[in-house]
Amino acid sequence: MDLRQLRYFIQVVEMNSITAAAERLNIAQPALSRVVKALEDELDASLLRRHGRGVMPTEEGIRLARRAKTILEDVEDMAGDISGNRAPLSGSVTLGLPPTVSDILATHLIERTMQTLPDVKLRINSGFSGHVQDWLLRGKVDLGVAYEGQRSPSIKAQPIIIERLFLIQSAKAEGARDGVPIPIRDALAKPLILPNPEHGLRGRIETISQDERIDLNVVLEIDILPTMLAFVERGLGSTILPLVSVTNHISDGRLIARPIVQRTIDRTLVLMTPLNRPGSRLISNFADFLTTEVHAMVASGQWPGTTL
Repeated sequence: MDLRQLRYFIQVVEMNSITAAAERLNIAQPALSRVVKALEDELDASLLRRHGRGVMPTEEGIRLARRAKTILEDVEDMAGDISGNRAPLSGSVTLGLPPTVSDILATHLIERTMQTLPDVKLRINSGFSGHVQDWLLRGKVDLGVAYEGQRSPSIKAQPIIIERLFLIQSAKAEGARDGVPIPIRDALAKPLILPNPEHGLRGRIETISQDERIDLNVVLEIDILPTMLAFVERGLGSTILPLVSVTNHISDGRLIARPIVQRTIDRTLVLMTPLNRPGSRLISNFADFLTTEVHAMVASGQWPGTTL
């Protein structure tokens, strides 16, 4: 076993295809197949599972790819440490974000990446938390930020912040006053405008309402945040959202946010990394960078209504 074989194997795993990996490596496909076979023979283990669309690593293949990544990065770091010329982070990172998180984080993160990591190209895909998790499992994104919900044995979820939810009402609503607390039973009993039941936010609110034995009065189901807020502003119902989603509407005097008391409603934002693909120095370091930036935004008040 040598470093060349490990590099070749990692390329196969990342591309889920011997043919595509051979093209990327500019070597003949039979030669690459022989490298994989030699590794399997040496380790006495099946490393790849063949199917009609390419290959998928077995559990043994995933473990080998992870260890190989670590070994190759250690070799690179050793060379950099000795020469005093460790290579800066470079490459592409694709990040999946939910829409409400993208609204507050995407621009900030892109700007900070350009300033701090100029050789890193950041791509951002926006979708509901379930979509982000699916993208991560299928390799469409390298990292995902989502609200804690469904769990997968193939994903590591690291909590980043806890986001408190508020009752959001029109500033013209009768008796409405910004910042005045409202008991949870009163908040959940109001006519509500909420996302559809597949949305993680809706699921969180329904779980709380069931615990409190309250039947929700959902008058509208809208997944598009600006449209939802437009209807709330017109007084057609209230909604329940994190404070960061309505900061501009509150400062403009169009909406108010009321803390929900006697039992708070919150949700945990997590950073998700895949366990079914080998990691890399770039992805690991960017995950730390992202977490640091989110915590800095919370500390500076740019992400209100949250705790670390």
